[in-house]
Order: sequence, then C-alpha cells, then structure tokens
Amino acid sequence: MPAEHPRLVFAGWVLFAVCSQLLLFVVPHLETVAFHLVWISMSIVYGFQGWSVRRMAVVLTVTVLVTGTVLGGFVARGHAEWDELAEVPLMALVFLAMVWHVRRRAAALAQTQSLVERERRAQEVKELFVRNCSHEMRTPITVARCYAEMVRDALPTPRSREDLDVVVDELDKLGGLAGRLLVLADAYESTAFEWGPVDLGSLLRRTVQRWRPASDRDWHWDAPSVLVEGDESRLEAALDALVENAVKFTAEGDAIVLRCRGNRSGAVVEVEDTGIGFARSRADDGSGPPRSSGRPGTGLGLAIVRAVVEGHGGRLTTVSDRPSGALLRMTLPLRPPATGPRPAPPDPPARRHRPGTPSGESG
Repeated sequence: MPAEHPRLVFAGWVLFAVCSQLLLFVVPHLETVAFHLVWISMSIVYGFQGWSVRRMAVVLTVTVLVTGTVLGGFVARGHAEWDELAEVPLMALVFLAMVWHVRRRAAALAQTQSLVERERRAQEVKELFVRNCSHEMRTPITVARCYAEMVRDALPTPRSREDLDVVVDELDKLGGLAGRLLVLADAYESTAFEWGPVDLGSLLRRTVQRWRPASDRDWHWDAPSVLVEGDESRLEAALDALVENAVKFTAEGDAIVLRCRGNRSGAVVEVEDTGIGFARSRADDGSGPPRSSGRPGTGLGLAIVRAVVEGHGGRLTTVSDRPSGALLRMTLPLRPPATGPRPAPPDPPARRHRPGTPSGESG
C-alpha cells in the first residue's frame, strides 16, 4: 500500500469522528450511537494500520478528552445520567485490550515469518551445498578412476588387477552417489521443471525395454496411454529409481510388474515385485539362499522419487503390509496445482511413441 493511503484513511477517520461529535449538537438524542461509533471506528482503523505507541497514546488521549467532554456536557444539561460517564474509561480499557491483542498477534506472526524465512534459507543452503558437492566430486572421482584403470592395466598379476577392480568399483559407486545427490537436489526445484504432456504408458514401456536386457527378471507391464502434465525427464528418473529398487530386492526369476491407470483426478503408477519385501530387506539375518541382488543401497532412490512426485503435486505410497514382495505407488494429478490454469496439452509428439508390445503382455 502506498504511503499516502494510510494517511488518507487516518484523516478520513478523524473527519468522521469530528462530524459524529458535531452531529450531537443537531440531534442530541443520538449521543449513545455517536459515542460508540467513534470508539468502534477507531478500533477498526487501528486494527488495519497498527499505529506506533506514540500515535496510539496521542489518539487515545484526544478521543477520551473529546468524547468525555461532549458526554459530560450532555450530562450537565440533563440529557443523560452521570453514571454514563463511566462509558469513557470502560471504552478506553476495551481499546487497550484490543491493542494488546493486536500487538501480541503481530509479534507472533513476525516470529513465525522469521522462522519460516530461516528454514527457507537453511533449505536453500542445504540444496546449494548438495549441488556444489555433487559437481565438485565428479571431476576428482573421474580422474581417480582413470588412473586406477591405468595402474590396473599395467599390473603383471591377475591378483593385483583384482585388487584394483575393487578400487574401480568403489569409485563407480561414488560417482553414482554424486549423480543421485545432484538429481535429488534438482528434484526439489519444481519451478525449474520443464512442464509438458507426458504419456505414462509410453514411459513405462520404454523403462521396461531399457531394464529388461540388464536384469533377468520376469517382467510384466500394463501400460495404456495415460496423459498427465509434468516433467518427463524427472518422472523417468523417478520411475527408474523405483525399478532399480525392485531389481535390488529381487532375485533371478522374480517378477516385476509395472502398471499405470488414469482416474478423474489424475493417474496412478505402480511398481510391484515378488522379492523379499520391505520387512526382510530391513531385517535380513543372512541365512538361506540369497533372495535379492545383494547390491547395497544408498537410501537416496526413494528420496528422489518422493521429491519428484511431490514437486508434481502428487504423493508416494509404500504398501508394506504384504506377505511378500513390495508395492510402491505414485499418485499424480492431471495438472500440478501450483502451475495454475494451462491450455489443454496437445497430442504427444510421434517420436515419443515407439513400437512396442501391446499393453498387458509380459516378457
């Protein structure tokens, strides 16, 4: 609000209060109405403007003197009883109570806003730290891996080369971790999403085609064409993380099922497997034959999925009360709420649709 507007509001209230008191000399029997209108209007104006302590004290003092003097004159002329003068200090006390409440509420709001701002800045610093660390880690990891491979190739004995293979594998894991941290940091930047129409059915089919050659699992999918508005690259990264999680906790011959379906509010994407499930993955005693791929996880996969889904205005649900296996469900709206109204999405480009197996087939 411009600076002159509060002054105009205050000047308008002063004019209203003066006119109310002058009106009493024309219509004396309205003294009660005019008296209370002055105090009520003053409380309303203070509630909107929040005067300083000095202005509030001056206005309160002047209002008490003016209304008390006018009311006292009416009492002296016999238009009112003397006990009605008690209205002046009572209204002043009511106004002071209102002032205390308004100032206390303003202080609480200011403190809340300060905490929210501190939390926002801390989150920004955290995301910047993760992003910078991920970028800075990649170069030395790549250099170290190259030198480790050079040393490995120059070693004379197979045993020595096997030892260097361990170093290369660990560096690969560090590189993958840096990449996941970068994806996680970017997943929270929903304002930087590249919004557009996404065919979830086509996305599921491409994901299966990409993972099936590298993982000996019993793949199934039910992927009809379901259009939502979102960032296709980030949704693809989230789906890859879910599939990787399923592969990690399944063994050769276990089934992995990908399905999607549309509803009135959006779409649902599910990744289901017949592996060891969440309960055994958290508390495995190591006895018996291995029931999973045995690959250790960083715990960032589901965090990436949750960040991407929440950035789209959806939610990630983990169905854990199952006798075996795991089911993870992404619920996505047709249009992210924060993006506001958008024109109807055009038909997806033809290049996004690849010839594949009809919906419901298995591999």
